Amino acid sequence: MTITKVLLVEDDPDIQKVVRMSLKMRGIHDVAVASNGEECLATVAEVKPDVILLDVMMPKLDGYETCRRLKANPETRAIPVIFLTAKAQHFEVKRGLEAGGLGYLIKPFDPMTLHEQILSLLEKQRTSRD
Repeated sequence: MTITKVLLVEDDPDIQKVVRMSLKMRGIHDVAVASNGEECLATVAEVKPDVILLDVMMPKLDGYETCRRLKANPETRAIPVIFLTAKAQHFEVKRGLEAGGLGYLIKPFDPMTLHEQILSLLEKQRTSRD
C-alpha cells in the first residue's frame, strides 16, 4: 500500500514535528494534524487520509473514543487507525484494538523506522483480508 496522506492526531507539538519530519524523509509530504479527538472527527472527511495515527491521551476526547466514533461512521470506518501512544500496558493495547485500531505503536518511537512500522501494519491488514 502506498501512503500519500496521513492524519496525525496528537496534542504534543514536539511529537507532531518529529512525526512530520520522519514521514517527510520517506516522501510523505501530506501530513495533516489534529490536536485532539474532536478536531480529528471534524476534519477527517475533509482530509481523506490513507491512515490515521492516533494518540490516546488528549484533551476533550481521548483516542479510544475517537477511534470508536471513526469506526462507527460509515464514511470513515474503512480508514486504518494506528495508535501512536505512550499507553503501553497490555490492557491499554487491547482496549485500543477493541476500539477498532489496526495496530499499536509505542512512544517513544524510532523516527527512522516509523514509516516501515506503519507499512507493516497496513500490509498485515491487507493480507488478512485476501
